[in-house]
Amino acid sequence: MGKYILLITLGVSAALSMYAGQFQSAQVDARSELAERQKLIIARQMARSAYASGVSEVKRQLNVSLNQCEQLEGGTFELTTRPLSGDTVQVRAVGRYGGDGCSCTECPQYAISGEATLEPNGSFSALTFDGSLASANLSGGGKGPVISGNDAAGKQDRNGVSLSESGDRATMRNEFCGRSGADVQGIGGDCDVVHDPGIDLKPLDAELSDLVQNEATHQESDLCGGGKGRGRKGKRKGPGGGQVGSSESLAVVNVEGDCSLSGNSGGTGIIYVDGGSLTMTGNSEWKGMVFVTGEGSFKASKGTPNISGSVAFYDGGSLDMRGTASIQYNSDRMRRLREEFGIDALKELIDSPAGDAVRMTNRSQGAVGPGEAPAGQGRGGAQN
Repeated sequence: MGKYILLITLGVSAALSMYAGQFQSAQVDARSELAERQKLIIARQMARSAYASGVSEVKRQLNVSLNQCEQLEGGTFELTTRPLSGDTVQVRAVGRYGGDGCSCTECPQYAISGEATLEPNGSFSALTFDGSLASANLSGGGKGPVISGNDAAGKQDRNGVSLSESGDRATMRNEFCGRSGADVQGIGGDCDVVHDPGIDLKPLDAELSDLVQNEATHQESDLCGGGKGRGRKGKRKGPGGGQVGSSESLAVVNVEGDCSLSGNSGGTGIIYVDGGSLTMTGNSEWKGMVFVTGEGSFKASKGTPNISGSVAFYDGGSLDMRGTASIQYNSDRMRRLREEFGIDALKELIDSPAGDAVRMTNRSQGAVGPGEAPAGQGRGGAQN
């Protein structure tokens, strides 16, 4: 009996020793796994911080060149940018645990990558074209014509010129930037001419067409004077004209022929040029909006003619600015028009984002094992 008890005791002792050894081994493995996980967490935090910094940099300047490797307490981070195609740049950040630098391949590391794409928001500018531009001419010796999207009201700066057709951008940039004195300013800096295929002035054209047909406040001759021009409906136009409208009582005028503003003529409100031609000379000034449709034209030269508000072309048209003519965006005047006449499409355009925006897409992230490519280079990342 005592022999059996001894055998049982020895068996239990051996089993307990085995389980104790396994338990101690499991504890060691658990501590080791926890330590590796903590190292990876530190690497991930460094990668996230570096990636956020890289995204901030490319949003300020898309084509910024980054190739950084910096030592931090507990590890290093690597931050790089790489151009892909068109207006797209890859941002990649790798965090590494340990003090062996960015060349360490065995260090616990975590990688994050994403693509920064430039998306234009030129849906409404100081001068906006929706449709193919028939012709554009800007010229003047010394100080030439100026188009500015810098808000005279000091609230929301916009682009100087925006066009829906990509081919017109080169034409306009050549006119503004290639000629002595001509200048275009805006949220995009100097020579601020942008292409935005999303420009859509059709809803605004529909509302303005209805407005001039049903709520016109003045005859064309009140603004443009007498004489006979080439209006589509044979109305009488000519040189001269006077002031129409005011800040308290906005004018709505439909122009279908040749309309000339000279001297100190002009006014406040909306001029809807439907297939006709609006020419401004001398010290003439319009405070509000000039909307040109039906392949109409806008000309400004000989003096200091000025539009304080905006000019928009829908369905083609031509532009000819010379001398010291100017178009200055003014958000207060545009909002006043929207409020007075309830133009919903105008509100949407005024409130639309201004300037180009950088959007981040195709983000991937994850731990990178020894010998693996960092995220964004073929391996080592899960899509987010």
